[in-house]
Amino acid sequence: MWSKEFFSRVQDKCKRYPQAMNAYEHFRRQAEPALDKPIDIPLSGGGWSHDYNCPNDGDRLVLIDRHHHRCPTCSSVWSGSPWDEVAIANEHWNYGRICRNAALIYAMEGGERWGEWAKRVLLIYARQYDRYPLHDRYGGAGHTSGKVMCQTLSEASWLCLLAQGYHILERQGVFTAEESRMIADQLLLPALDVIANNPAGISNWQTYHNAAKALVAAALGDEEMMRQAVHDPENGFYFQMANSLGEDGFWYEGAWGYHFYTLEAQTLIVLAGESFGLRLYEEPRFQSMFRAPLECMLPDGTLPPIHDSGEVSLTRYAHLYEMANRYFGLGSEIVARGPRESLYSILFGFEEAQGGRNQAEIADDGFVHLQKAGMLFMKRQASSPELGRVATIDYGEHGGWHGHQDKLNLLYYAGGHPWLTDAGMLPYGNSIHFDYFKQTAAHNTVAIGGRSQAEAEGVVEWTRAHPDGTLEAVMAVDGAYPGARLRRKVVLHADVLLDVFHVQCEAEQQVDWIIHTQGRPAAGAGSPEWSPAAEAALGTEDGYAFFRDVRRADSDGSRWSMEWTWDDSGGSGDRLQLIGLAAENAEELYLAETTAMPAVGKRSSLVRRRRGRETVFISIFRAVRGLAEGEPLQADYDSAAQQVRIRIGGGAPIVLSAELGGQ
Repeated sequence: MWSKEFFSRVQDKCKRYPQAMNAYEHFRRQAEPALDKPIDIPLSGGGWSHDYNCPNDGDRLVLIDRHHHRCPTCSSVWSGSPWDEVAIANEHWNYGRICRNAALIYAMEGGERWGEWAKRVLLIYARQYDRYPLHDRYGGAGHTSGKVMCQTLSEASWLCLLAQGYHILERQGVFTAEESRMIADQLLLPALDVIANNPAGISNWQTYHNAAKALVAAALGDEEMMRQAVHDPENGFYFQMANSLGEDGFWYEGAWGYHFYTLEAQTLIVLAGESFGLRLYEEPRFQSMFRAPLECMLPDGTLPPIHDSGEVSLTRYAHLYEMANRYFGLGSEIVARGPRESLYSILFGFEEAQGGRNQAEIADDGFVHLQKAGMLFMKRQASSPELGRVATIDYGEHGGWHGHQDKLNLLYYAGGHPWLTDAGMLPYGNSIHFDYFKQTAAHNTVAIGGRSQAEAEGVVEWTRAHPDGTLEAVMAVDGAYPGARLRRKVVLHADVLLDVFHVQCEAEQQVDWIIHTQGRPAAGAGSPEWSPAAEAALGTEDGYAFFRDVRRADSDGSRWSMEWTWDDSGGSGDRLQLIGLAAENAEELYLAETTAMPAVGKRSSLVRRRRGRETVFISIFRAVRGLAEGEPLQADYDSAAQQVRIRIGGGAPIVLSAELGGQ
């Protein structure tokens, strides 16, 4: 990597492939504005990125200048601490990024101003680094503290960029021997010493610690340092592959955002290995980190916002699949969807894969079981996103600090929309993230006694695939509540989703079955008669205080129905239908609005509340596009046979089993 011969090959590729040249020119244009401004590196350390949000609504702020920051949702302007410190951290990170990019442009085409700009940034940081005080987000100094940044995680991320910039320029012979020693001894190695204060083991932090060490090792040609980054038995690359991933390749924290966040760093380690002739990309679990998202993605190319993650579009990570496609032939369809304007497009794109094609290994239909994280994807794909259906159930590992109290949480994509959605997250500097988004009430599951579940881990009891493509699965959790057992059966049929939720408690309890959707409630035949309820009717603890505009209805145990329309202008007429069945006695129904990630705004939330020691909630969902009159959804439950009979319009009945099977 980064030798003159390497760049000669990239230059030749740009001459042969116009799209590669377009990618390079786009990359170059992005870097040019920085060269026209004076270098003004902050002389103080930066703050915590998760503090850069609006206290009112949690939206990420937009920079006006170093001391003024605007909320795009409510237009409030914030100034002072902690927002100013985050702006400073972003400046440091941008200097690292543009230093790396300017060095690469210099290696590609020469041009003294590119090389000199990158060199000056490195030398300024080398002279200044020792003067930055060790600090955390609160101003104190501890083992997690950084100097330029407020934590070792972000210090490592910043160092990765500068190490690459230095490595590129050093291979082009830009530095004198004295300058090289100065950058190594006063910047790269001291920064690694700061990061070494915080060995993190199984952690996304450690992936960036490893990446920084690997890239510095590559820049300095230090084989022993590279060996440590790869083989450290308690922290290294292979340790992470063995302990932080399942065999299925999903990151243990159970959040797609963090999966790709760590994959960025693992990819940097793999590329650093190129300098030592290491073929780290042949590691099967590394390759599986690219495969798992392809197997689990929804028909529209996204991944759901489970645990501490927003919705993830795979095209956002097309640059990583450029590398994967080049080295082991995986992800060509994601590359084709992306803009192909990234650095990795330039370096690895537009050439044949080295390792053959692996696309046949991607599952399009059936079950995808992420066993370590404890998530089951039930997929019925089709020729278009509008026809594909995916149900996801989170039953397993809590997910560490980034997990939510959400066991047996159900997500449902159908009819071109993610109808049943997860709460997602807000920046961690906003208290609403902990007060609502992580709580059980924010998820599509069951809450007992008005309180959130304890951290628990469930199991898949059984799965079954039928010849007609219908998929069934039963999952169970013990320990989410004292003396309670939760079991959920999900049946994914071509036309409907059947949900059977069985709750057993040692003593009589209040049990809430909760769902959330981005749709808007719509009146329909069989809809409950809603009347206003007190804001605190559902409760005030563990997230219930965020249920607003609460309405209430009673059900005598007979069936009732609800409909929601998609609130996106492109989904006019698209609806989600729901029928509730099989209340053993009366249940209370509540309809409310709840807060959501800023990109969503709010969700419609439905609660079925019962009291008892044992109860079964039976629900049928149907997603339709452009619903026509005269095509109602009807359903009945035969308790003796434990069967649900469903009829759509005048069609033949659909008979599905509600039996959960043996204990």
